[in-house]
Amino acid sequence: MSKSKRPRVISAAQFAEAMSHLKRPGESIRKLLRAHFNSKGRVTTMTLLAEAAGYSSFSPANLHCGGLARRIGKHLAISEPSVRVPTAADAYLSLIGDFIPPEEVTNAHWLLVMKPEFAEALQASHWID
Repeated sequence: MSKSKRPRVISAAQFAEAMSHLKRPGESIRKLLRAHFNSKGRVTTMTLLAEAAGYSSFSPANLHCGGLARRIGKHLAISEPSVRVPTAADAYLSLIGDFIPPEEVTNAHWLLVMKPEFAEALQASHWID
């Protein structure tokens, strides 16, 4: 039987444990996380997250969120996920959210849906207070 290519599900407790070992993110990253957490259905685009944090481009949002996801993944000893994402640099983002490709529904841009387990750990961490 072949192994599934589906990424493993990380529990809220595992996220919380990893996050407890990381330095609390700076205000810019917390603005991104807060905006995503508070978005309707916890669905957003990197462009909208960037705007919420005061950036003029989605690139800093990708960089900061991807870096946080990479640190969480490394703490949990997860090698780079092999999932369909906008760019290879976004692979670790798939640990904290699911991607919906452009035009999959009515979206013109990639959508990022925050995983419920990450949302639970994020709230418990008080990083977005």
